[in-house]
Amino acid sequence: MDIHVFVVILWLWVIPADVSDLGNVESFLTKNKRVVKKKYRPIYHITAPEGWISNPTAFTFYKRHYHIFYQYHPYNGAWDQMNWGHAVSDNLVDWTHYPTALMPKDHYDRHGCLAGSAVVNKNFLTLFYTGHIVSGRESIQTQNLAISGDGMFFRKFLYNPIIRESPNGIGEFRNPKVWRFRNIWYMIVGATSRERNGQLLLYSSDDMFNWKLNGTVVNSYGDMGYMWENPDLFELNGYHVLIISVEGIEADGWRFRNLYQTGYILGQFNYVKGQFDDMEVSIATFNQLDYGHDFYTVKTMTAIDGRRLLVGWLGMWESDFIESTFGWASMLTMVRELRLNKNGRLLMTPVEEMTHLRQELIENAWYKPGEFFQAETKSFELIVNSTSVQSDVVVILEWNFGGYTVGYTAAHGYISVDRGGIDGVRRAYWSPVDHVHLRIFVDSSSVEVFCGDGEVVFSSRIYPNSMRIRIDGDSEVHILQYKLRRSVGLDNNLEQRFRNHLINT
Repeated sequence: MDIHVFVVILWLWVIPADVSDLGNVESFLTKNKRVVKKKYRPIYHITAPEGWISNPTAFTFYKRHYHIFYQYHPYNGAWDQMNWGHAVSDNLVDWTHYPTALMPKDHYDRHGCLAGSAVVNKNFLTLFYTGHIVSGRESIQTQNLAISGDGMFFRKFLYNPIIRESPNGIGEFRNPKVWRFRNIWYMIVGATSRERNGQLLLYSSDDMFNWKLNGTVVNSYGDMGYMWENPDLFELNGYHVLIISVEGIEADGWRFRNLYQTGYILGQFNYVKGQFDDMEVSIATFNQLDYGHDFYTVKTMTAIDGRRLLVGWLGMWESDFIESTFGWASMLTMVRELRLNKNGRLLMTPVEEMTHLRQELIENAWYKPGEFFQAETKSFELIVNSTSVQSDVVVILEWNFGGYTVGYTAAHGYISVDRGGIDGVRRAYWSPVDHVHLRIFVDSSSVEVFCGDGEVVFSSRIYPNSMRIRIDGDSEVHILQYKLRRSVGLDNNLEQRFRNHLINT
């Protein structure tokens, strides 16, 4: 048996549970008892039980459950030292909060446990994450791991960090993505080059604990920002899809209108060279995943039925999180399925399980331009179908002093959203074939718009009071509206399960 595997087994099963686990559970249960209907809080999107949430940190399947981890600060609705929150589901829509998976309390991560990835190996769930230390003006980021034998409680590796510093000598060095190919473990890490361009570094390992640097996977051509973070790499329909979140891309017309951008590049990864063959990484080949105002950083995984799934942060840095005054901030997107069409375009749609949240059909009618109806609920799904692609279609979510407009312009072949204010418009080219088809999901303070088969997606934060839906443009449309039920919370049996687990260990 490999010595590291032996150490891990001894460490997880012989050493008794840390007393901090009990304190962690007590704190977690207390916070969950205080989770009430706070203003603007969604009911079917993952938020932290209390406090700030940002990007997902890992997404995996372990012991018959899907696990989503996310960065969060549990004490107030503002960014600060990052923990790893944890939510679990057996169907991708009903999510139960688990106690905090990782907390910044060791010398190598005392200022934050930043995002990474998760893998399952030898019946253990292993989390790879970036430890963050701030020393004066210097930021130090290291790569670390933590392991669990039950999917609830995690032990940080005794010999962290597993990678101590960036080979570039620059502090921007984070978000390890780990996977295995032909009995070799690979890791890509987002970094900044000495020339201050974004880059990805490749490492390999025989055992997940000892890593060697293989070199640079891809380099920026100079127009792709100064930092690439949260990389993800997977195979889909014969292509390798590389997803990166980029800091520092300049706006290009209607592209890249947000502060930071998340998008993808298609290519072929050569495991012998440790590089992509003939991949040009520039704004010409970088495709936005989501065109909305609030979408940044994602994690993906392969479901047990083979689907490629994605979850992202439904937020954007330097945004006005109005809900932060109520002690919480931001949310994750719903889980989405990724598919690649014959033109090499990545399609993104809600997972089919979202239909399980439909509680009541409250609208089923044709509407002409100028007509409207009351939303009647704060959390709903709206399905819009037009009669042709030759006419403009406009759907407006209206409330006092605000609104969110979704508009398809036939003559110019684009679709846009407008939430008002300065720089409130986002736009993408879109050419539906038969008719205009939209699925619009609203959840108290968020809206996600899926166009056609997922060719274009917009995700945005909104802050409505009572809402009505008005039809404009020059096309009659058919509307279906479903009230959606609550699907995120705390399982009533979890408290006793946690206590029994700690007693037994």
